[in-house]
Amino acid sequence: MSSPFESSDCPSADETSCSHMVVVESQVDPATLESLALVLEAVGIMAWIDEKNGHLVVPEACVEEAERQLRLYHQENIGWPPVAMAGEAHPEEWYTVAALGTMAFFALVTGPWTMDNPWFQRGAVESRLVLQQGEWWRLVTGLTLHADFRHLFGNCCLGWLLVRMLSSRVGHGLAWFSIIGCGIAANWLNIAWRQQVHHSVGFSTAVFAAVGLLAGLQVLFKKKKVAKELVLALGAGLALLALLGTEGERTDLGSHLFGFLIGFALGLPLGEGRLLDWSRSGRVQGCLWTVSMATVVVCWWLAYQ
Repeated sequence: MSSPFESSDCPSADETSCSHMVVVESQVDPATLESLALVLEAVGIMAWIDEKNGHLVVPEACVEEAERQLRLYHQENIGWPPVAMAGEAHPEEWYTVAALGTMAFFALVTGPWTMDNPWFQRGAVESRLVLQQGEWWRLVTGLTLHADFRHLFGNCCLGWLLVRMLSSRVGHGLAWFSIIGCGIAANWLNIAWRQQVHHSVGFSTAVFAAVGLLAGLQVLFKKKKVAKELVLALGAGLALLALLGTEGERTDLGSHLFGFLIGFALGLPLGEGRLLDWSRSGRVQGCLWTVSMATVVVCWWLAYQ
Protein backbone atom coordinates (compact mmCIF):
# COMPACT_ATOMS: atom_id res chain seq x y z
CA MET A 1 0.00 0.00 0.00
CA SER A 2 1.44 3.33 -1.02
CA SER A 3 0.92 6.95 0.02
CA PRO A 4 1.69 10.29 -1.67
CA PHE A 5 3.50 11.57 1.49
CA GLU A 6 3.42 15.15 0.28
CA SER A 7 4.61 17.64 2.84
CA SER A 8 1.90 19.75 4.45
CA ASP A 9 1.92 23.38 5.53
CA CYS A 10 -0.78 22.63 8.10
CA PRO A 11 0.66 23.09 11.63
CA SER A 12 0.68 20.22 14.09
CA ALA A 13 -2.12 20.29 16.61
CA ASP A 14 -1.52 21.57 20.13
CA GLU A 15 -3.68 21.62 23.25
CA THR A 16 -5.49 24.75 22.07
CA SER A 17 -6.39 23.41 18.62
CA CYS A 18 -7.60 20.12 20.07
CA SER A 19 -10.67 21.88 21.44
CA HIS A 20 -12.10 22.23 17.92
CA MET A 21 -11.99 18.86 16.18
CA VAL A 22 -13.65 18.00 12.85
CA VAL A 23 -14.40 14.57 11.37
CA VAL A 24 -12.58 13.94 8.07
CA GLU A 25 -13.16 10.19 7.65
CA SER A 26 -15.66 7.61 8.90
CA GLN A 27 -14.92 3.89 8.71
CA VAL A 28 -16.27 0.74 10.28
CA ASP A 29 -12.84 -0.90 10.24
CA PRO A 30 -10.55 0.47 13.01
CA ALA A 31 -7.46 -0.78 11.17
CA THR A 32 -8.33 1.43 8.18
CA LEU A 33 -8.67 4.46 10.45
CA GLU A 34 -5.26 3.73 11.96
CA SER A 35 -3.70 3.59 8.49
CA LEU A 36 -5.28 6.90 7.52
CA ALA A 37 -4.14 8.49 10.77
CA LEU A 38 -0.56 7.40 9.97
CA VAL A 39 -0.87 8.93 6.49
CA LEU A 40 -1.81 12.30 7.99
CA GLU A 41 0.85 12.16 10.67
CA ALA A 42 3.44 11.42 7.98
CA VAL A 43 2.72 14.81 6.40
CA GLY A 44 2.63 16.70 9.68
CA ILE A 45 -1.09 16.65 10.50
CA MET A 46 -2.03 15.28 13.91
CA ALA A 47 -5.10 13.05 13.79
CA TRP A 48 -7.09 11.24 16.47
CA ILE A 49 -9.33 8.19 16.24
CA ASP A 50 -12.76 8.36 17.87
CA GLU A 51 -13.10 4.62 18.48
CA LYS A 52 -16.60 4.90 19.91
CA ASN A 53 -18.08 6.49 16.80
CA GLY A 54 -15.59 5.17 14.23
CA HIS A 55 -14.35 8.60 13.15
CA LEU A 56 -10.98 10.09 12.24
CA VAL A 57 -10.77 13.69 13.46
CA VAL A 58 -8.26 16.50 12.98
CA PRO A 59 -7.96 20.08 14.27
CA GLU A 60 -10.40 22.43 12.57
CA ALA A 61 -7.59 24.49 11.07
CA CYS A 62 -6.23 21.40 9.28
CA VAL A 63 -9.47 20.06 7.76
CA GLU A 64 -8.93 21.26 4.18
CA GLU A 65 -5.35 19.99 3.99
CA ALA A 66 -6.26 16.70 5.67
CA GLU A 67 -9.06 16.04 3.17
CA ARG A 68 -6.68 16.80 0.30
CA GLN A 69 -4.04 14.41 1.61
CA LEU A 70 -6.60 11.63 2.14
CA ARG A 71 -7.99 12.18 -1.36
CA LEU A 72 -4.49 11.82 -2.83
CA TYR A 73 -3.94 8.71 -0.74
CA HIS A 74 -7.17 7.09 -1.98
CA GLN A 75 -6.30 7.92 -5.59
CA GLU A 76 -2.90 6.29 -5.25
CA ASN A 77 -4.44 3.15 -3.77
CA ILE A 78 -7.43 2.52 -6.03
CA GLY A 79 -7.68 -1.23 -6.52
CA TRP A 80 -5.21 -1.97 -3.70
CA PRO A 81 -4.86 -4.38 -1.99
CA PRO A 82 -5.82 -6.96 -4.61
CA VAL A 83 -9.14 -8.53 -3.74
CA ALA A 84 -8.18 -12.00 -4.88
CA MET A 85 -4.92 -13.93 -4.92
CA ALA A 86 -3.47 -15.38 -8.11
CA GLY A 87 -5.45 -18.41 -9.27
CA GLU A 88 -8.65 -17.34 -7.50
CA ALA A 89 -11.72 -15.99 -9.26
CA HIS A 90 -12.05 -12.25 -8.85
CA PRO A 91 -15.34 -11.49 -7.04
CA GLU A 92 -16.28 -8.85 -9.63
CA GLU A 93 -15.81 -11.41 -12.39
CA TRP A 94 -19.04 -13.27 -11.76
CA TYR A 95 -21.13 -10.26 -12.70
CA THR A 96 -19.23 -9.92 -15.97
CA VAL A 97 -19.55 -13.64 -16.73
CA ALA A 98 -23.29 -13.49 -16.00
CA ALA A 99 -23.85 -10.46 -18.25
CA LEU A 100 -21.70 -11.68 -21.15
CA GLY A 101 -23.01 -15.23 -20.80
CA THR A 102 -26.57 -13.94 -21.09
CA MET A 103 -25.57 -11.89 -24.13
CA ALA A 104 -24.03 -14.96 -25.79
CA PHE A 105 -27.17 -17.01 -25.13
CA PHE A 106 -29.29 -14.18 -26.50
CA ALA A 107 -27.19 -14.19 -29.68
CA LEU A 108 -28.03 -17.88 -30.14
CA VAL A 109 -31.71 -16.99 -29.86
CA THR A 110 -31.61 -14.04 -32.28
CA GLY A 111 -29.27 -15.60 -34.82
CA PRO A 112 -27.15 -13.60 -37.32
CA TRP A 113 -28.13 -10.34 -39.00
CA THR A 114 -30.46 -10.82 -41.99
CA MET A 115 -32.93 -8.43 -43.59
CA ASP A 116 -35.97 -10.47 -42.48
CA ASN A 117 -34.77 -11.20 -38.91
CA PRO A 118 -37.46 -9.71 -36.59
CA TRP A 119 -35.00 -9.15 -33.74
CA PHE A 120 -32.85 -6.89 -35.91
CA GLN A 121 -35.89 -5.20 -37.46
CA ARG A 122 -37.05 -4.16 -33.98
CA GLY A 123 -33.72 -3.72 -32.17
CA ALA A 124 -30.99 -2.58 -34.57
CA VAL A 125 -29.75 1.01 -34.41
CA GLU A 126 -31.44 2.65 -37.41
CA SER A 127 -30.73 6.35 -37.73
CA ARG A 128 -34.07 7.32 -39.30
CA LEU A 129 -36.15 5.55 -36.66
CA VAL A 130 -34.06 6.92 -33.79
CA LEU A 131 -33.71 10.54 -34.93
CA GLN A 132 -37.03 11.05 -36.68
CA GLN A 133 -39.44 8.71 -34.92
CA GLY A 134 -37.94 8.77 -31.42
CA GLU A 135 -37.24 5.04 -31.07
CA TRP A 136 -34.39 5.80 -28.67
CA TRP A 137 -34.41 2.32 -27.14
CA ARG A 138 -32.62 1.07 -30.25
CA LEU A 139 -29.48 2.78 -28.94
CA VAL A 140 -29.55 0.17 -26.14
CA THR A 141 -30.98 -2.90 -27.89
CA GLY A 142 -28.47 -2.50 -30.71
CA LEU A 143 -25.66 -3.15 -28.23
CA THR A 144 -27.03 -6.63 -27.51
CA LEU A 145 -27.30 -7.79 -31.15
CA HIS A 146 -24.45 -9.27 -33.19
CA ALA A 147 -24.04 -9.41 -36.94
CA ASP A 148 -22.46 -12.88 -36.84
CA PHE A 149 -20.74 -15.27 -34.47
CA ARG A 150 -17.28 -13.90 -35.23
CA HIS A 151 -18.34 -10.57 -33.77
CA LEU A 152 -19.94 -12.34 -30.80
CA PHE A 153 -16.76 -14.33 -30.12
CA GLY A 154 -14.52 -11.27 -30.21
CA ASN A 155 -16.81 -9.20 -28.03
CA CYS A 156 -17.25 -11.94 -25.43
CA CYS A 157 -13.56 -12.90 -25.16
CA LEU A 158 -11.95 -9.46 -25.27
CA GLY A 159 -14.96 -7.85 -23.62
CA TRP A 160 -14.57 -10.19 -20.65
CA LEU A 161 -10.92 -9.20 -20.26
CA LEU A 162 -11.56 -5.45 -20.50
CA VAL A 163 -14.71 -5.33 -18.36
CA ARG A 164 -12.97 -7.50 -15.76
CA MET A 165 -10.06 -5.04 -15.64
CA LEU A 166 -12.44 -2.10 -15.39
CA SER A 167 -14.50 -3.80 -12.67
CA SER A 168 -11.40 -4.41 -10.59
CA ARG A 169 -10.70 -0.66 -10.73
CA VAL A 170 -14.17 0.85 -10.20
CA GLY A 171 -16.41 -2.05 -9.16
CA HIS A 172 -18.79 -4.18 -11.24
CA GLY A 173 -21.76 -1.83 -10.92
CA LEU A 174 -20.02 1.37 -11.95
CA ALA A 175 -18.15 -0.50 -14.70
CA TRP A 176 -21.29 -1.81 -16.39
CA PHE A 177 -23.22 1.41 -15.81
CA SER A 178 -20.37 3.36 -17.45
CA ILE A 179 -19.81 1.14 -20.49
CA ILE A 180 -23.52 0.86 -21.29
CA GLY A 181 -23.95 4.61 -20.86
CA CYS A 182 -20.95 5.28 -23.11
CA GLY A 183 -22.25 2.76 -25.65
CA ILE A 184 -25.63 4.53 -25.79
CA ALA A 185 -23.97 7.93 -26.23
CA ALA A 186 -21.59 6.58 -28.89
CA ASN A 187 -24.44 5.06 -30.92
CA TRP A 188 -26.34 8.34 -30.83
CA LEU A 189 -23.32 10.46 -31.81
CA ASN A 190 -22.47 8.04 -34.60
CA ILE A 191 -25.84 8.35 -36.33
CA ALA A 192 -26.15 12.09 -35.60
CA TRP A 193 -22.71 12.77 -37.07
CA ARG A 194 -23.34 10.76 -40.26
CA GLN A 195 -26.63 12.56 -41.07
CA GLN A 196 -27.64 9.76 -43.42
CA VAL A 197 -29.52 6.47 -43.24
CA HIS A 198 -27.38 4.12 -41.21
CA HIS A 199 -27.80 0.76 -39.47
CA SER A 200 -25.52 -0.74 -36.81
CA VAL A 201 -25.49 -3.42 -34.14
CA GLY A 202 -22.95 -4.90 -31.76
CA PHE A 203 -21.49 -4.79 -28.28
CA SER A 204 -18.11 -3.78 -29.70
CA THR A 205 -19.10 -0.12 -29.26
CA ALA A 206 -19.30 -0.74 -25.50
CA VAL A 207 -16.07 -2.76 -25.57
CA PHE A 208 -14.19 0.16 -27.12
CA ALA A 209 -15.82 2.38 -24.50
CA ALA A 210 -14.24 0.10 -21.87
CA VAL A 211 -10.84 0.62 -23.54
CA GLY A 212 -11.38 4.38 -23.38
CA LEU A 213 -12.52 4.25 -19.75
CA LEU A 214 -9.42 2.31 -18.74
CA ALA A 215 -7.18 4.71 -20.64
CA GLY A 216 -8.83 7.74 -19.05
CA LEU A 217 -8.70 6.23 -15.57
CA GLN A 218 -5.05 5.35 -15.78
CA VAL A 219 -3.71 8.47 -17.45
CA LEU A 220 -3.50 10.16 -14.03
CA PHE A 221 -1.44 7.37 -12.50
CA LYS A 222 2.25 6.64 -13.00
CA LYS A 223 2.65 3.20 -11.46
CA LYS A 224 4.33 0.46 -13.47
CA LYS A 225 1.36 -1.84 -12.91
CA VAL A 226 -0.99 0.80 -14.29
CA ALA A 227 1.22 1.31 -17.35
CA LYS A 228 1.10 -2.43 -18.06
CA GLU A 229 -2.69 -2.44 -17.69
CA LEU A 230 -2.97 0.49 -20.10
CA VAL A 231 -0.86 -1.32 -22.70
CA LEU A 232 -2.95 -4.47 -22.19
CA ALA A 233 -6.22 -2.54 -22.61
CA LEU A 234 -5.05 -0.80 -25.79
CA GLY A 235 -3.68 -4.09 -27.10
CA ALA A 236 -7.03 -5.79 -26.52
CA GLY A 237 -8.77 -2.97 -28.39
CA LEU A 238 -6.42 -3.37 -31.36
CA ALA A 239 -6.92 -7.13 -31.29
CA LEU A 240 -10.69 -6.67 -31.43
CA LEU A 241 -10.29 -4.21 -34.29
CA ALA A 242 -8.14 -6.72 -36.17
CA LEU A 243 -10.71 -9.45 -35.57
CA LEU A 244 -13.68 -7.37 -36.70
CA GLY A 245 -11.85 -5.73 -39.59
CA THR A 246 -11.67 -2.08 -40.61
CA GLU A 247 -14.02 -2.11 -43.58
CA GLY A 248 -17.14 -3.83 -44.83
CA GLU A 249 -20.88 -3.34 -44.35
CA ARG A 250 -20.81 -5.08 -40.96
CA THR A 251 -17.97 -2.98 -39.54
CA ASP A 252 -18.75 0.37 -37.99
CA LEU A 253 -15.54 2.26 -37.24
CA GLY A 254 -17.50 5.38 -36.33
CA SER A 255 -19.22 3.75 -33.36
CA HIS A 256 -15.92 2.21 -32.25
CA LEU A 257 -14.18 5.58 -32.35
CA PHE A 258 -16.99 7.40 -30.54
CA GLY A 259 -17.11 4.61 -27.94
CA PHE A 260 -13.41 5.03 -27.20
CA LEU A 261 -13.52 8.84 -27.11
CA ILE A 262 -16.58 9.02 -24.85
CA GLY A 263 -15.11 6.36 -22.57
CA PHE A 264 -11.83 8.26 -22.34
CA ALA A 265 -13.65 11.52 -21.58
CA LEU A 266 -15.59 9.84 -18.76
CA GLY A 267 -12.55 7.97 -17.46
CA LEU A 268 -10.66 11.19 -16.72
CA PRO A 269 -13.07 12.49 -14.04
CA LEU A 270 -13.58 8.96 -12.72
CA GLY A 271 -9.83 8.78 -12.08
CA GLU A 272 -10.02 11.89 -9.90
CA GLY A 273 -11.37 9.69 -7.13
CA ARG A 274 -14.45 11.32 -5.57
CA LEU A 275 -16.99 9.33 -7.54
CA LEU A 276 -15.03 6.16 -6.83
CA ASP A 277 -15.14 6.92 -3.11
CA TRP A 278 -18.91 7.38 -3.32
CA SER A 279 -19.41 4.10 -5.19
CA ARG A 280 -17.24 1.89 -2.97
CA SER A 281 -20.33 0.61 -1.14
CA GLY A 282 -21.46 -2.86 -2.20
CA ARG A 283 -25.04 -1.63 -2.12
CA VAL A 284 -24.27 1.19 -4.56
CA GLN A 285 -22.43 -1.19 -6.88
CA GLY A 286 -25.31 -3.66 -6.78
CA CYS A 287 -27.84 -0.92 -7.57
CA LEU A 288 -25.80 0.37 -10.52
CA TRP A 289 -25.40 -3.14 -11.95
CA THR A 290 -29.12 -3.86 -11.53
CA VAL A 291 -30.09 -0.56 -13.18
CA SER A 292 -27.74 -1.33 -16.09
CA MET A 293 -29.22 -4.79 -16.72
CA ALA A 294 -32.79 -3.56 -16.16
CA THR A 295 -32.26 -0.82 -18.76
CA VAL A 296 -31.53 -3.46 -21.40
CA VAL A 297 -34.61 -5.49 -20.45
CA VAL A 298 -36.91 -2.44 -20.45
CA CYS A 299 -35.60 -1.29 -23.83
CA TRP A 300 -36.33 -4.67 -25.39
CA TRP A 301 -39.81 -4.56 -23.85
CA LEU A 302 -40.35 -1.16 -25.49
CA ALA A 303 -39.08 -2.53 -28.80
CA TYR A 304 -41.92 -5.06 -28.88
CA GLN A 305 -44.70 -2.69 -27.82
